[in-house]
Amino acid sequence: MLSINKISNKPIHILKNSTISDVIKKLLESRLSRLIVVENGAPVGIITEKDIGLFLFSETSRQGLDDIPISKIMKPILFVEEGLSPKESAKIMVERGVSSLALGSQEEIKGIITKTDLVKHFLENPNEKTIVDYMTHEYVFTHSAAPLYKVVRKMLENKVSRIIVKNQNEEPIGIISFRDLFRISIELGSEEDDTGFTLSDQIREGFLSKDGFGDISLAKEVMTKGIVSIKFNEKISNACKLILENNISGLVVLDGNNSIAGIISKTDIVKAIAN
Repeated sequence: MLSINKISNKPIHILKNSTISDVIKKLLESRLSRLIVVENGAPVGIITEKDIGLFLFSETSRQGLDDIPISKIMKPILFVEEGLSPKESAKIMVERGVSSLALGSQEEIKGIITKTDLVKHFLENPNEKTIVDYMTHEYVFTHSAAPLYKVVRKMLENKVSRIIVKNQNEEPIGIISFRDLFRISIELGSEEDDTGFTLSDQIREGFLSKDGFGDISLAKEVMTKGIVSIKFNEKISNACKLILENNISGLVVLDGNNSIAGIISKTDIVKAIAN
């Protein structure tokens, strides 16, 4: 039986005394969605892209990105045995509501397995399961002309890290993710105002403000253009292939009339593996 230590990867670390700004920059540079937090060489926590987004855009303090320690956001690491099967690890992820598991102990992490690793495993070990049986029918969307503060507010209310953008004809034309917002945070945070101070302490309020750039900036100006879609009656293995090729977390699912029927995400695929 294949065990998860065969499909796990080496985790990327960041020091506990780093700031949220440090984490965001490292996530953007490496195109990762999580980092293991270490102190004195030992793993002490994990910090994910989604955790950062939900914290940053709902936190009301005026602390800048360079002033918020990651210890304020990081979560405990969930350790599992190296000999678990992919199916057993998928069940744990679903039951515990996590997107990764660590192999090893609090003294040493030997590897980390993520939803992406399980998607790769499914692609290499396909079966006859189809998208319609595991897709999520409900999805969160906004419109291209919506001001940014309304977009971010909807993401926070629904606790999602990405949102579909539609045009006036109700056609999907793009995606806005926390990663897109992080990029803006870093860009704006490096600018200086008339007094010579950086603007990082105003960034998060600006996203939710009905006055500043939160009102002026529109969804279409921030979104990542283009949608990757798949038909509802295709096999899940085909969805895995598209997700991995495009380095995305999910696909728009179309029905027989090419209308949006829902989404199929890495989480849905992990549920298929668990079942």
